[in-house]
Amino acid sequence: MADGQCFFPNRATERIFVGHIHKSGCNRLNMDSMLKAAILFWIPLLVIGFGVWLAISRKSKKFGIILSALAILVFLASPWTVPESDSTAGAHLILSLIAPTLLMVYGIHGMIFGGNVPVGRLDGSARWSGFLALFASFGILCFMHWSTFTPIWRGDVNPYWIVFWPTMLLFSTSLCAAASIGMVGYGENRLSESLKLASMSIVFAGITLSAMIFDGEYTSAQEFRDYLFLAVADILGIIAGCVLSIGVFAVVIWSYEKSLPNPENTHPPTSEELKKLVEIADYHIGGKEE
Repeated sequence: MADGQCFFPNRATERIFVGHIHKSGCNRLNMDSMLKAAILFWIPLLVIGFGVWLAISRKSKKFGIILSALAILVFLASPWTVPESDSTAGAHLILSLIAPTLLMVYGIHGMIFGGNVPVGRLDGSARWSGFLALFASFGILCFMHWSTFTPIWRGDVNPYWIVFWPTMLLFSTSLCAAASIGMVGYGENRLSESLKLASMSIVFAGITLSAMIFDGEYTSAQEFRDYLFLAVADILGIIAGCVLSIGVFAVVIWSYEKSLPNPENTHPPTSEELKKLVEIADYHIGGKEE
């Protein structure tokens, strides 16, 4: 037996020993990848919320903004820093959606504040530029479905994209339709805005029907329909959950208030209290200065 070699009494013992070593190495690698994912993905994700809280609470506004910005950069870099983690598909999708999202935010801001608003009104051209930006953002999203712009992760379609796209179309269609009906039912002289929202709802519905009929570059129409039905179930579940939670909260408040005894009548104010009240009223009404 040469130096540095192990002696095994039979081949079965050797296979068990080698398998144990291999399993230990795989477990160590899994632990290392999980640790890297926690440090470079999950912890930065939590730090983003903590930094935003610091910025909003004004306790350390500048530090909170810097902390959130650094955490966002680390989070967005996770597809390259921890590519073995399945969770980084979310960061990959966010990176893919940055351009259309910024265009959409600019477009919505221009369309809202370029109109007849009492505060922060922009130039009239902002409404048209906002409309073009919003149209361009949805055009990019459509290209991402029907062309090679589809977010590809590990050689396949990003799993979060096929969930995001049907859900966004369904939510946009429903929201625009509900807002259009709300403006007609509860607003005054809002027919023009209501028609515009109804037109946008029809456009989103047309995009949804097109995706249900025509295959995308990497996603079939059948797959889109399956995820669309799942999105319907998700949205209905969220609505049902909100209604139930509000109902339970209302029942709890109602039962608590019902169990309270009737309030007792207070005693009439004394002469001293009336005198103090007159002095305070006279001071404020008279406009005396200190």
